[in-house]
Amino acid sequence: MIFSEVRVTSVADTPVLLLREAQGERYVPIWISAAGANAILSALEDPPDEHPSSHDLIVHLVAALDGVVEEVSITDVCEGIFTAHMRVGQTTVPCRVSDGIAVALRCAATILVAESVLDRVGAFLCPGEPASESDDQMEQFRAFLDTLRPEDFDPDGGEPEEP
Repeated sequence: MIFSEVRVTSVADTPVLLLREAQGERYVPIWISAAGANAILSALEDPPDEHPSSHDLIVHLVAALDGVVEEVSITDVCEGIFTAHMRVGQTTVPCRVSDGIAVALRCAATILVAESVLDRVGAFLCPGEPASESDDQMEQFRAFLDTLRPEDFDPDGGEPEEP
């Protein structure tokens, strides 16, 4: 998966993390907290040396222990809650999706989404047409996102929450 963007939808008024298939047309929208959105967006900037974030600290600690964050995997979604794990060497630890993505972006780790999750919540940029990075198609997709609500991805209609 490739990080696409974090945006705030007009309907839900909460940040949405968008991941895009590297070799496909589907996007995975994940509702996250404002703090999670800030952590992800700050990974795209140069970190201040004098005041590293908790996510920077995680990356530095793993490196200091001769480890490498190999990948972050989103393995399941149930009632709007996504399950994610971070793999450091041979060790896998659970994490919130937003924390995992924030760390993965800081150290260029692979981001994976289980095919079953893609099948359940993946959305197409323009159904039936190949994905393209054109401004017109992105605007169409953003307009589509503005109509979505978190409960659209939960058959029981519950509010998604990060663990």
